[in-house]
Amino acid sequence: MKKILQFFAITLAVLPMIASAHGPTRQSVKESVFINASPEKVWAVVSDFSAIDKWLPPVASVEMLSDTERKLTLKSEGHPTITEKLEKLDNDKMMLIYKIEDMSVIKTITFNSKDTPYYTLPVNNYKSWLSVKAKDGGSEVTWKGKFYRSFLDNPPVPEGQSDKDAVNAIKGVYTSGLNNLKAILEK
Repeated sequence: MKKILQFFAITLAVLPMIASAHGPTRQSVKESVFINASPEKVWAVVSDFSAIDKWLPPVASVEMLSDTERKLTLKSEGHPTITEKLEKLDNDKMMLIYKIEDMSVIKTITFNSKDTPYYTLPVNNYKSWLSVKAKDGGSEVTWKGKFYRSFLDNPPVPEGQSDKDAVNAIKGVYTSGLNNLKAILEK
């Protein structure tokens, strides 16, 4: 019995060290908006993978690299880019899934004696879902994403690259996009 208790005591002591040594944890963001317009009208705008610049404020332009791959150029300083790939477009369920494949490096700093890039968004391994559903005579648009922070090493984390920074950046994109989509479609 004494050995079992020692095993559990050691396990409890080591577990926090193991948990903090594995790097970042997967984050998620989910935002929704009600739009007083038919789901078909809303889906016609949301499902056009080549026209996100028409309703997502930070996007200056979209260049289609193929039927399923787009390169977004942003309005911010230096006009950074994000390349995204459409993984699924389901018109019956009014849902699309896409992922980020590449982003511009905005700047590089030296952190812990290592060159550390800052990307267009402080995220890594980003995948997103956009869906439209009928609700209360209008539509509910839900935008959800899962990702890691861009700095994949163990703490300490450079300024602007924490889990919180990644979540706040994605929330900002989703909120601005959904609010603008609502404003455009409710005119």
